[in-house]
Amino acid sequence: MRWKTVALAGAVVPTLGGCSILENTTRNAINEPHLVTSLLSLEYDLRKQAKEAWQQVRAEYPRRAFTAEFRDGFLDGYVDYLDRGGNGSLPAVPPAKYIRQKKYFTEEGHCLLKDYFLGFKYGQEIAIATGKRQFLTVPVLLPQEPTGPPAFQVAASPPPTASAPPRQAELPRPRPIPKSDAPPTKTTESKDRSATEQLPGRLPVPQPLLPVVRPLPETPVAPGVPTPGSGPVPGGVPVPGGGPVPPAAPSEPKLPPPPVEVPELPPEVPTPSVLDELPVVLPSHTIPPPPLPVHPEK
Repeated sequence: MRWKTVALAGAVVPTLGGCSILENTTRNAINEPHLVTSLLSLEYDLRKQAKEAWQQVRAEYPRRAFTAEFRDGFLDGYVDYLDRGGNGSLPAVPPAKYIRQKKYFTEEGHCLLKDYFLGFKYGQEIAIATGKRQFLTVPVLLPQEPTGPPAFQVAASPPPTASAPPRQAELPRPRPIPKSDAPPTKTTESKDRSATEQLPGRLPVPQPLLPVVRPLPETPVAPGVPTPGSGPVPGGVPVPGGGPVPPAAPSEPKLPPPPVEVPELPPEVPTPSVLDELPVVLPSHTIPPPPLPVHPEK
């Protein structure tokens, strides 16, 4: 009977102190699972976007020989930057699944771990290029400084110091122009005298030359070549100068190129399907044989 009394007292005494314990218990039981579920859902969506970005990389560079470790590092780096931000630095150690397997403690295993870090860095570069990180952060409103004029401050003027008055600059005296002894004659050339008169020790004033406009020679136009203003041009784009329509420029890659350490497939290996996450190539560099047909037993 004593233990029942102790249990009842343990259940009633906390309620006497207020409802804070009951409130905190309810919040922990409802709010915390909801928060964890929201974070897991966000990480799942980012992982899905990372797989879509990896498919774009495979379609953009189908001749690159990516490894499974490079693919895993790409997905982890893409999600890590969008979820946690940072300055795009690499992790200190690879995930636990890579340090608990025996095959990674060899010379070839270390090369595979290097592929993981290369993929991690490349995934971060692709995530930075998307510009989605700014939409996964909480905006913070900072106090703005007043835009009015600065406060008026009265500063004491420095005491005058005894110094010599500033010396005024002397202007050069004008040089008299010598006059000609001959009296001026009233002729029709007196209007242009200012331009043609030569003073002692001076050169004549040059007269501006008018440009000579000459007609351009007519160039023969080949039949079938569009000229400006002659009519519609194939494709609806006017061609300046009447020349042929220039060929379209090749489309530039939409994604940054993978690291140079990722090799390309040999020329004798056919291009694998871009729908696969990894390029499926046999060790002998041959096309996988088709599956054998299965005949039903009679």
